[in-house]
Amino acid sequence: HLLGAPAGQNWPHWKLPYAVKELEEAGFTILEQAESRPPVRFYDVGAIAYYLKAVSWQINDFSVEGYLARLEEVQQEIERAGFVEVHSHYFFIAAQKL
Repeated sequence: HLLGAPAGQNWPHWKLPYAVKELEEAGFTILEQAESRPPVRFYDVGAIAYYLKAVSWQINDFSVEGYLARLEEVQQEIERAGFVEVHSHYFFIAAQKL
């Protein structure tokens, strides 16, 4: 969202309810589940570019050149506020198969 890329490009269905359903259908008993959307702060656009190269599934076509205009805008936001904040999405499932 920060760079204007479409969200959920690769696995739009991969959410907690879907994963729980898949495990239950495979014969697992769900012992615990939790979901979180913690904030992540970036203090420079270099860190954003590095992150997106490391987790390439976030934006399929990411390149600095391709997103340069928006990265420049984000850098201006960082210079004004000191950082930009985004929210990650994580979930946790503990399951057991007897």
